[in-house]
Amino acid sequence: MPSFAGDPRFERLVAVLVPLLRRSCPPGGGVFGGSYELRLGVDEAEELGGVALIRSAMRQAGRALGWAKLQTFGGSFPQVAVAGVVDRREVPAEFAAAVEEYELQRGRAAAEVVGQTLEGGKPRAVPGSVLVMAQEFRVAYAEGVAG
Repeated sequence: MPSFAGDPRFERLVAVLVPLLRRSCPPGGGVFGGSYELRLGVDEAEELGGVALIRSAMRQAGRALGWAKLQTFGGSFPQVAVAGVVDRREVPAEFAAAVEEYELQRGRAAAEVVGQTLEGGKPRAVPGSVLVMAQEFRVAYAEGVAG
């Protein structure tokens, strides 16, 4: 992956993503078990510097939180550009229960959303969903700082 150090778009993305990644971590789980996925319009992603730059910024933001073992993913498709990061560190025992419970809740919520989407035919804004993450990211990027 190319280096984007010194690129002002990269620096701004890292600054915006660090607090968003921190918020993706389970309550009571320290900064373990976090993940973040952005689904943006292809043109929107290109304006930000492209998927490669966004992925690199996600990797840097994760490292800023101590995510020494992480995974990034992404690609650009005809309708959407996708980029994400997942904390792959082993969760210490004192945080394991909180992280496991959070993952179970997210799984239940995702199944419920899929069921309701199939019923009603339109996506719902559920905390932690990729729809909400993209909205949060856009606001944070527009403001220049995520809080």
